[in-house]
Amino acid sequence: AHLVAVTFDDGPDGTVTPQLLAVLGRHGVRCTFFLLVDQAERHPELVHAVRDAGHEIALHGIDHRPLPRMGHRGALRYLRDARRRLEAVAGTTVRLYRPPYGLQSPASWVAARRAGLDVIVWSADAADWEDGPADVVLSRAVAGLAPGGILLLHERLEPGPDGEHVQTGFDRAALVDLLLTEADERGMTAVTVGELSRGGPRRTAWFR
Repeated sequence: AHLVAVTFDDGPDGTVTPQLLAVLGRHGVRCTFFLLVDQAERHPELVHAVRDAGHEIALHGIDHRPLPRMGHRGALRYLRDARRRLEAVAGTTVRLYRPPYGLQSPASWVAARRAGLDVIVWSADAADWEDGPADVVLSRAVAGLAPGGILLLHERLEPGPDGEHVQTGFDRAALVDLLLTEADERGMTAVTVGELSRGGPRRTAWFR
């Protein structure tokens, strides 16, 4: 089977995360959750549920602040603190980091590496932060299913880069259910980023 990494940002979320875990469990797949420390400390039981279901726990930040504005020293302090706190909640080693909005600078990238983190972005964005009919969002997500790729999805939404708040009306767990069914029909298997990096074709530039 072709491998594709399915990833979720901005969680955990009190409502959506349990629904997502149920869907992923039914499909028998494991994914990567890029968590915010503020959310993780608010919902430690959900972090444990994600971990215990065999999913990969990764870092998305303490909050959703873009790293490049902090400078190298500030970013290094922030990431070391974030990693330590997430590992304390999760009880696992955290090695992967996705910068909010994908925003990086040379200084922030070096800071992440010095904090012991691999920087992971994505090769396809379902744009599930835009509201719209579920079938439109689904078609964007399905279009991102490429062997060796990393698909970006969200459990919940932080304000956008300009501070704009976005509300979406579609059912996120139902979307993922349909997406995984479609992936299966195309002969693709959803995996964690770690599994993809160990066994998948390196066809897309998702280490940046």
